[in-house]
Amino acid sequence: MLNRVFAPVRGGDPPHEAAQLYGPTWAAALASLSEAMRYHAADIGNSFYDHLVRLSGSKHIVHALSTPELDHLKSQQTEYLSALAAPDLSATGHRAMALRAGRVHAVMGIDQEDLIRIRELLFEAIHRYVDATAHGEAVGVLARRLTRDLAWQAEAAQSLQNARQDVLVRITRLAWETDSYTDLIDNVVEILSTHDEVAGCAVGRPDSRGVFRFEAASKNIARFLADLERSEELQITTTDDSPRGQGSIGRAWRSGRPEHLRNFRTDPQGALWKDVALSEGLRSVVAIPLSQPGCPPMAVLILYSALPGGYAGDEQRAFIELLQTLLAFAVARFENLERRSRTVPFAMRKNWTTLLRSDALQMHYQPLLDLKTGRVTKVEALARLKDGDRLLSPAEFFPALSSDDFLELYVRGLGQALSHRQLWLRSGIDLGVSVNLPPSALSDIRYLEATQQAMSQFGCDPGKLTLEMLETDALLSGVDGSKELAKFKALGINLAEDDLGSGHSSLHRLRELPFDWIKIDRSIVSLQGPDALDVLRFIYQLTRLGHSLDKKVIVEGVEGTELLEAIAILGADAAQGYGIARPMPAHQIVAWMGRQPGLRATPNANGPLAKLARLLIQEERLYLISEDQPAFDCLADIVKTAADAQVPACAPSATQDSSCQDCLLTAFFVETESVRASDVADSTLERDFIAATVRHGLCSADYRLARRRLIESIMFGAV
Repeated sequence: MLNRVFAPVRGGDPPHEAAQLYGPTWAAALASLSEAMRYHAADIGNSFYDHLVRLSGSKHIVHALSTPELDHLKSQQTEYLSALAAPDLSATGHRAMALRAGRVHAVMGIDQEDLIRIRELLFEAIHRYVDATAHGEAVGVLARRLTRDLAWQAEAAQSLQNARQDVLVRITRLAWETDSYTDLIDNVVEILSTHDEVAGCAVGRPDSRGVFRFEAASKNIARFLADLERSEELQITTTDDSPRGQGSIGRAWRSGRPEHLRNFRTDPQGALWKDVALSEGLRSVVAIPLSQPGCPPMAVLILYSALPGGYAGDEQRAFIELLQTLLAFAVARFENLERRSRTVPFAMRKNWTTLLRSDALQMHYQPLLDLKTGRVTKVEALARLKDGDRLLSPAEFFPALSSDDFLELYVRGLGQALSHRQLWLRSGIDLGVSVNLPPSALSDIRYLEATQQAMSQFGCDPGKLTLEMLETDALLSGVDGSKELAKFKALGINLAEDDLGSGHSSLHRLRELPFDWIKIDRSIVSLQGPDALDVLRFIYQLTRLGHSLDKKVIVEGVEGTELLEAIAILGADAAQGYGIARPMPAHQIVAWMGRQPGLRATPNANGPLAKLARLLIQEERLYLISEDQPAFDCLADIVKTAADAQVPACAPSATQDSSCQDCLLTAFFVETESVRASDVADSTLERDFIAATVRHGLCSADYRLARRRLIESIMFGAV
């Protein structure tokens, strides 16, 4: 019996079966049965619903309905039953109405087991009030029609289940292949909005104030969500101290579990949004938090339904669980790569992406100083977006951009940069320009084509263009970064790795990828706190690493002359930062270059950071000398001889004397091609530092104490 019930019935019935169930054969008997059923319609309906509320799956839906909704449902059920018993019902018409009913039941979360029980309850109610003896043949026909009805409803449910599986396959592919959070949520919304049981969907996160912001939304509910965000009374929060936080979204954010709202009309937790939701045809909702096990949510996916139920059926819950797992994995991947970006409401995103394609996109330029010549020979192009009276920085609007938006930004930004370079050339200023290249360029041929086209259009010397790729941009899975970057390199342009030290780079990436320049991230250069020596050491080691790989080094975030002098001593090739110039519009570059006198670092700079830079180099030489026994013995003899003879330090103005320990040390370091500037610090403290190295070793407590005293002398002015 069950095999027949669930066997899909497609197309028309065989003629002999159709003749048995439809057509004139049983028309008179069915007409008599229909009259009896109409007479007992109220009793049949009440008996049916009295038993329906006892079914585990259906009772939650029935209890979620308002009295008018339940009355309407009973009326619909009566009409459906009358249509089933109608003498003029055709096989085609029956199949069409059964598929519609099956879809509705599946969307409301009524599973197939409950459908079977519903058929049994309905038939029992008919038997209870209709004389089976008088209408036996017609009741038999109706029973067979009910069986076919159930099979067709099961077909509709299976079709919806197949659609769910298709959604999961597409989102699985998306979770692995998408390269940004923005692209992920946009594509998820697009996929789910075409799924038959979804009346609308959105993804969002709370902002810094705990107000939930919808970052992506299907078009059909955009107005509804915009109304929520504009109204302070309707704004959704994630806190539990307000009615605005008691809806499914707020509860899902706090609990970390999917939260179902089965009916906006009757659920008190959705009362705040009932009127606006119902006016848009939205009857129920589920909020699905996206989080890794044991971690707080990173975002929430919201699915609205045009029917009561709130996606609470067993198959719907299984679908939601898989959807939640896939998207939590994908969002976590972007959180790790991009760090958590600021929340941008979808209406603001739409506005910004529109501005991006207009004259509101403006490239500003920050000069880069060549530390060897003291001249500015290149500028970095930095995107700005004019939104009314505000000028937005990349940190503000980049999180709102999709991969297509980034391509638009690159094409327009590169075009502006090369056009401005032409204008500067006409004024006699020949500057290179540097433009950021997003990681998606390595898997999208349009970036290479756009670069070739722009260089041809503006007649740009390839050597004057540098493309920068952020070190935080992990290379896309399955992409050969070296091979793809080589295509850009073949154009004759320069490549730079931006923000070295801030992200996910590796020595392998630095060695294998064909970068000409590396840029040390400004976060490393920050001199806040007492760790100036550690900061300079990091700069020094990264500079040496870059040079050992035949790459030039730029230090970003240089805020003042002292740091500029220090990094010049440490061997960096170029510097960039507010200490040189802030980013400026293109029309200000010519005037600024005319005023720029040259900022070449003073070779004998005597500031604290310059002294620390020399100390770093000197300390490294001491490490090398300690591994060179003849050199170490020579240094030890100088220290021992001076100590035995109590040789004093010479006066700062004195000429070199073979009996002066300072002079002997200076001569020694010169002979060993090491660095020792006489103005590093107080000479007594420096001699103690060198002596501690010789007598106790570089790992000793005495060495660390002498070193600390020397650093304090430099930093706190005891020189």
